[in-house]
Amino acid sequence: MRRLLLFLCFAMPAAFAQDFSDAERLQGYAIRGDSTVFLFEPGHYGLNAVPERVVVTGALVGWDTAMDDPTRQLRPTESGVWALSIYNPRYGFLKPATPFKFRVNDGVWLDPPGGAPNAEGGNFIFLHDVTPSSMRAELRGERAVWVKLAGDSLRTSTRPLRYRILDAQGNETPVAAVLPNQADEFLVVPAEDLALNRIYFVEYSAPGSDEVLRAWANFDGLWRTMYSEKPLGAEITLDENGDGSKTDIRLFAPRADGVTVNLYDDRTGDATASHALTRDSQGVWEIMLDGDLHGTYYDFEVVGPDDPGNHFFNQEGIRVTDPYARVSDDGWGRARIWRATEPATPLAGGIPAMEDVIAYEVHVQDFTDRLPVSDDLKGTIPAMTMPGLTNSRGEPIGFDYLKDLGVNVVHLMPMQEFLHYPDDVWQDAFADDPFMQAQGVADENYQWGYRITHYMAVESRFRQRGTEPGAEREQFRDLVQAFHDEGIAVIVDFVFNHTGENMEGTQQVLNFNGIDKLYYYRILPDLFGTFDHIGVFGNEVKSEDRPMVQRWLIDQCLHFIEEFGVDGFRIDLAGQTDEQTLRAVREAIGRDKIVYGEPWIGSNDPAFEANPDWDWYKVDSPITFFQDDARNAFKGPTSDPMPAVESRGFAGGDGTVREQTMRALSNRFPDEATPNMGINYLDIHDNWALPDRYARNKTGDDAWDGRAGVDEDRYRVAATLLFTSLGPIVLNGGSEMLRSKGAAPLQSEMGGQKVLETAMTPVYINGRGDTYNLRTANQYDWETVGATPADGAASDYAAMLAFWRGLIDFRLSEAGAVFRKGDPQPEGYYRFLAPDHTQMLGYVVDDRVLVLVNSSDAPQTFPGVDLADGTWMLVSDGQRVNPDGTLGSPLDGGQAQAVAVPERTAMIWVRAQ
Repeated sequence: MRRLLLFLCFAMPAAFAQDFSDAERLQGYAIRGDSTVFLFEPGHYGLNAVPERVVVTGALVGWDTAMDDPTRQLRPTESGVWALSIYNPRYGFLKPATPFKFRVNDGVWLDPPGGAPNAEGGNFIFLHDVTPSSMRAELRGERAVWVKLAGDSLRTSTRPLRYRILDAQGNETPVAAVLPNQADEFLVVPAEDLALNRIYFVEYSAPGSDEVLRAWANFDGLWRTMYSEKPLGAEITLDENGDGSKTDIRLFAPRADGVTVNLYDDRTGDATASHALTRDSQGVWEIMLDGDLHGTYYDFEVVGPDDPGNHFFNQEGIRVTDPYARVSDDGWGRARIWRATEPATPLAGGIPAMEDVIAYEVHVQDFTDRLPVSDDLKGTIPAMTMPGLTNSRGEPIGFDYLKDLGVNVVHLMPMQEFLHYPDDVWQDAFADDPFMQAQGVADENYQWGYRITHYMAVESRFRQRGTEPGAEREQFRDLVQAFHDEGIAVIVDFVFNHTGENMEGTQQVLNFNGIDKLYYYRILPDLFGTFDHIGVFGNEVKSEDRPMVQRWLIDQCLHFIEEFGVDGFRIDLAGQTDEQTLRAVREAIGRDKIVYGEPWIGSNDPAFEANPDWDWYKVDSPITFFQDDARNAFKGPTSDPMPAVESRGFAGGDGTVREQTMRALSNRFPDEATPNMGINYLDIHDNWALPDRYARNKTGDDAWDGRAGVDEDRYRVAATLLFTSLGPIVLNGGSEMLRSKGAAPLQSEMGGQKVLETAMTPVYINGRGDTYNLRTANQYDWETVGATPADGAASDYAAMLAFWRGLIDFRLSEAGAVFRKGDPQPEGYYRFLAPDHTQMLGYVVDDRVLVLVNSSDAPQTFPGVDLADGTWMLVSDGQRVNPDGTLGSPLDGGQAQAVAVPERTAMIWVRAQ
């Protein structure tokens, strides 16, 4: 990684005066001698204006997201194309088959344009039709190393002298024979036994060339067939009287030489017992102990070979905790043996079908921090479902607010045990820091939770204070039950793609790193002995070629279903989990479960990206995916809104995206075979909150701060577009009540990303557009519920909440069923009205619902609105929603007519049955 960044620092200037062919511009690069020139043609991407900056990123820089690195910024040429030249002799740095992508302005990701011959999985592929010389080696047995050679000009040989087997210390094992299997695949037979848990390298000297290929003899050949169905973790077996008769403890550690479990009576004392586990043939270490050990604390000592890439106890001196533990004491502490939890009862009416989903994304701590509850409950699971709470004006808040809103799915941000840096370390750094105090994070390392450390455990900091470690499990089960009792499904945000062991550039040995880093994570080894993690977020979980990782992903889903009763999952950065594993997860949990996730950001492992059965994007998505194309059309991209007002999509008045808006409404993007393939949304926890993007003030001290007022008319237009689109939808919790992140500073006010230091790790503050670690900015301000300008409020919070509630009621009504379709609908199901004025758009859905949208700043008239026979009742005048249709004069069907729509307004009519 450092070597690649160094090469970019010496990038050569592009020969900007030269011409580039249309084919080169379309594929995103040109080759000129020893240089590779990245090319960006704005016209190919449908941009509304000349970009302010263009940056290239990709696997060659670990998909780095920085926009201010001058070595990756393209520059405009006289011909209009943007270019950046890098010195790339013999493709030694930017290698064939490397994926890359362009980002513009403040970070908007752009897919390759249609027709790009080298587009794959949403990325460009450099030299996609060239196979470079390469070698892959797998350790298959004590006397078996499988080698695969590739390359358009590479000659192969079966002469043993052309092959060398070396251990990590450079000691050579002679090669007895090389036997061909296919033209490019060979069995290399060592003359002596190899240890099946040690690091070896293979070298090959090709005939007629001075090139020597070198590869790590990885363990895939052994591990892809290693599997066990034995229960993992600590399981208490009850006798016929219901009493615990024994406790079985198992840990999968395929390369360990030994595993010891230590038992403790409390969180911090010395071990009261230690037991050596026994290994079975499939890498499972196990022991059966007499008695019910419920409540006992435990950890493991895993010892193994002293090779690079390993972090075993004998190397690091660090005990690890159980990745299957039901209870983890704040991530850093010991695990705790715990009995299985009895789940909540299922939803009486069954889980909503995907097309019926109106999900509400919410973070437990954000939702409960400002509720009027006792201090031991603030920020906790029990506070989430406490009934009877009101604000100062008597308005229902908290649980009653959420159930009255009318959504049918609560989507909880991560609930599994996630990484918080220890309070003493944190407070030593920030207790007296005014900025961190203002952001509510001087005393603790607040997080959204996308850094899981223990996947079967419930986040211990969400437990009611004063209750013992483990009580959070029953508290979470009770939360699920409370929502089920109100007919609301509960899904949980799962983070398959990475773990919390490698964050902010630091490495911790909590579990997988110390059990076997090479098994659980994707690694790109330096061919001279360094086995570093890869990944945008510190590491990548390796789901492919790892049956026991695949099982672990399935197990955690089944665990939350069987022990808590949850109804489905949102999968974070699902594009980094291989397609086959996601299909296996989908099948294992049951087709009735709700599952959706993020398709973007691929793996940094070239082997993953090059395998079409692993790598996937929208068109071959194994799960419902977040449809960012719809988001961009409705309300604009996720990049910073300033200063471009047109960044707010069709609702914001950008008529150039009208065609994309029509596709978004009818779920007819090319990658959507059915309306259920994409889930539509406006905003989500990431990036800018909708009220700040639609902030009334764009300059001054309160610029882009929704607390100072919101363009409420356009905000309602955006909501109307979302709620009248086909298929499932998800809401960012608080958008309906204009929840702003304005308490966080703009990044420009901080002078860019703010980097702070603790004794353990750097801390990155990104400002209003990314508030993942800023507590105050994310909190629900319950005092705004019911507030109006008459109360001195900057916005009409009461009217906005009523509007969103009305849209929810309408969508779930009989008339709203026209939008809740999971199967492909016939051509013309959405009949669009597209006047010459591009800021106007109308649509008739199934001849039952009419929507007219005027996103311009002046009243407009839709000419010749042709409606089916019948009376068309006005259910939304753009300010209010009433599914009963009593808001104004109806329209008469059976004739073409002109219909006037006020400025910045979306109106809805329903044909009476």
